[in-house]
Amino acid sequence: MKFMTLVLLSTMLSACTMLQRHPHSGYADYEISTTESNVEQYYNDKKSYEKQQAMNELGVDSSRSLSENEAQKIHYRLRLKRLEDKLVTEKETKQYYGYKPMLRSDAERIHFLSIPTVGGRERYAQQLNLTKKFNDFDDNTLTLIEDNDIAIGMNQQAVRESWGDPDLVEVAGREVYGNQAWKYTKMVSSNDGYKKETRIIYFEAGRVVGWESL
Repeated sequence: MKFMTLVLLSTMLSACTMLQRHPHSGYADYEISTTESNVEQYYNDKKSYEKQQAMNELGVDSSRSLSENEAQKIHYRLRLKRLEDKLVTEKETKQYYGYKPMLRSDAERIHFLSIPTVGGRERYAQQLNLTKKFNDFDDNTLTLIEDNDIAIGMNQQAVRESWGDPDLVEVAGREVYGNQAWKYTKMVSSNDGYKKETRIIYFEAGRVVGWESL
């Protein structure tokens, strides 16, 4: 009798493991809904992070309401980032990052990247009288620029490409000597939320010799 009971119990458990939920039971809809919710949350979090990053780069205070001009700048920066992420080949990457410092705004850079071919972008650059060559930045400098980083020895053009235009330029002696201090104000993350931080880059003969954060 015990043997028959065990066999019956085993059979019932096996049947349960092979049981498939009916499409209209509600369980399948719940699983799909949960998956869609997780995916939606991921993309919402990603958008929030990208927006905050753009605000930091532009020096926009996230603790207050945005002005119309600030909202437009953030929109352009996010759109530009998406286009930059689509750069694939080394040739188009070098071309873009070679010309980018001389393209005067995110809107102009967006227009440049919206041109579908490398040749078309080159013709557009020529129309703007930009004479930059593909090989002006070496691979190490390109990597620093793409990471929004700086290093000792970088020239002013590469720094401008990586960090953007400085908020203030102080010149020591004659400007032709290239001895300058560039001041940037950024919104950075801290334990108390986002706060303003001043960063100063020092140049001698047009090359980075050091920097500090205040």
